Amino acid sequence: MQHSIPYRRDIDGLRALAVLSVLFYHTRIPGFGGGFAGVDVFFVISGFLIGGHIGDEIGTGRFSLVAFYERRIRRIFPALFCMYAVVLLAAAVILFPPDFLRFTGLGIFTISFLANFEIYKTLGSYAGEFARSSPLLHTWSLAVEEQFYLAFPLIMLAIARFAGKRYWLVLAPIALLSLLACVLAARIAPLATFYLAPFRAWELLMGALLALGSFPAPENSHHRSILVLLGIALIAASDIFLSDTTPFPSEYALLPCVGAALIIYARCDSTHIVGRILDNPVAVRIGLWSYSLYLFHWPLLVLAQYYAFEPLSFFAHCLILAASFVLAALSWRSVEQPFRGRTKLFTRNQLYLSAIAAGIVLLSVTIASPWILANAHNNTARARGLFPVYAGAQNTCWNVSAPNVGRKPSCVLGDRTAPVQAILWGDSHSRALLPAVDSMFTAHKQAALFAGLGGCPPLVDVQFRYFRSITSPALLAILNAIGLKQRDECTRHNAAVLRWMAQHQITTAILVGHWIAYVDTRAIPSAVAAHMVFVDTRVPDDGSPPNGAIVFERSFGRTLAILNQLHTRVFVVDDVPLVGVNVPYALASADRLNMHRDFRITRAAYDSQQQIVARMFDRLQKQYGFEILRPQDLLCAGGKCAVSRDGRSLYIDDEHLSPSGAMTVRTIFEPIWPHD
Repeated sequence: MQHSIPYRRDIDGLRALAVLSVLFYHTRIPGFGGGFAGVDVFFVISGFLIGGHIGDEIGTGRFSLVAFYERRIRRIFPALFCMYAVVLLAAAVILFPPDFLRFTGLGIFTISFLANFEIYKTLGSYAGEFARSSPLLHTWSLAVEEQFYLAFPLIMLAIARFAGKRYWLVLAPIALLSLLACVLAARIAPLATFYLAPFRAWELLMGALLALGSFPAPENSHHRSILVLLGIALIAASDIFLSDTTPFPSEYALLPCVGAALIIYARCDSTHIVGRILDNPVAVRIGLWSYSLYLFHWPLLVLAQYYAFEPLSFFAHCLILAASFVLAALSWRSVEQPFRGRTKLFTRNQLYLSAIAAGIVLLSVTIASPWILANAHNNTARARGLFPVYAGAQNTCWNVSAPNVGRKPSCVLGDRTAPVQAILWGDSHSRALLPAVDSMFTAHKQAALFAGLGGCPPLVDVQFRYFRSITSPALLAILNAIGLKQRDECTRHNAAVLRWMAQHQITTAILVGHWIAYVDTRAIPSAVAAHMVFVDTRVPDDGSPPNGAIVFERSFGRTLAILNQLHTRVFVVDDVPLVGVNVPYALASADRLNMHRDFRITRAAYDSQQQIVARMFDRLQKQYGFEILRPQDLLCAGGKCAVSRDGRSLYIDDEHLSPSGAMTVRTIFEPIWPHD
């Protein structure tokens, strides 16, 4: 086993290669579509350095958990906390109230190194719209690394006690299991695979095993040069050939990880011509700055893009990169080095106390700042109009499971003293229309029940799942047996709604959904949608991607047939116009920048959006005789589809109506009472 890891300039050069890949990916420089894999290179480097140090200290009887975590605090906390404090101040000035509230929500998890869990739950795909607009998105990787290092030293101590220095006996199987889980889960639960530590552990363990094993570098300088060139080629291949649609990490992460491992193994310094690619003053300097560079570049990009609203120019990207390097240099010199250099700030006890105190201060400011700002200048009538929020039953009755819906008084809309004879049933778009339904049923002195569940259209025997290109019946059976299959919340919810309707003899059903999203996921501009499929649970899963339009039409026909058997009148609400921009943010940005922009789409554009659904509804309507309610007739009167009225946004985002928007189209529900 290697007993020490002296400073190696080529590893700093490798860090430079990794961080530049990430920077060029984020700035969308051609040829770096897979630059996100630079993070995987960092994981291998980290595992190599820390695994080697822990192994050396355990072997010589010098290892201390307290000292280990002191080093982690000195390495990670000062620059991270500094970046966070700067970005918090900038975000308070630049972000609009709802987005600043989301920022601080993630900030709480960032400070506690749990950001990857929160990003996984709330932001979605790394390349998705919500993730790309979060200044703290990049902190997921720091959380993964720190979570790994909570367990790794303890595992090393246990191995040393019971198996001596044969670390590979335990670490290699763990790494292999992590890799296998990563490859499988990338096709089944890609967000979890990307953000959660168990699926990334093999990358850090690859570096650790390289440090802990007896792997002397090749003596032949030509062999070393070949290994370095091959490693660089593998990392370059990941930059060039991977993309946001690649299942990742999965086996594709072997490209950058093996590339990094080969470079580290080769130990090729400046005495070799090839070694000068990484072991040169510029590369080494960028490598030294790489942590601070990684921390600062992404918030600068996001906040600049957020403020500018329009896509940033190439020149703007260059300025941001230059500013990132300046901040990184200052951070390395003024923040990182004082805590890590020879004359370290604070003793160990002082460091721990300071870290706790700084964390508490940042958490307190983070929690308090949204309300301070709201009371200071954001709580104006104009701000409330531009940034509408859901209220009342839209919150208290949202995502209530079907068996419990009828037991919650807030789920009853309209006249609550009247018997419930109608139901508003659908996905998040039914929630958006709730105020209009509530108002109309109140006016007609009748009651309706709200039974909405996010992401669940009112369809029978269907479910979303991530597409996995697995056709082996045996492997599919194993995945299903261990629970790695599509979730069935929607199937259970919709079945319970139909049972409730039958039990209570409901005479009217209002069906609402973001129909185009289920019929054609290409209509949804998200990297997640590219991997999503709509499946028929009555059709055996053979691993092939089903046709969403066919599944939708077949399932919607089943729903309508059941409702006909229940003698229920059915009203289907058309999609509202999909605007293509986050309306509140777009309106507020245009106002802030004195821009004169028309964010409305034309009625012709709307009809083009919905043509697949419209043809399908025509066919189903002839067979089942339901009535279509058309909010577009009111929103798009005059040829363009309104997004605001009297200074108020009619949308919550780019597709969901705000309460004001819902009330704008409330009269589309009049056909429910034809004889009143």
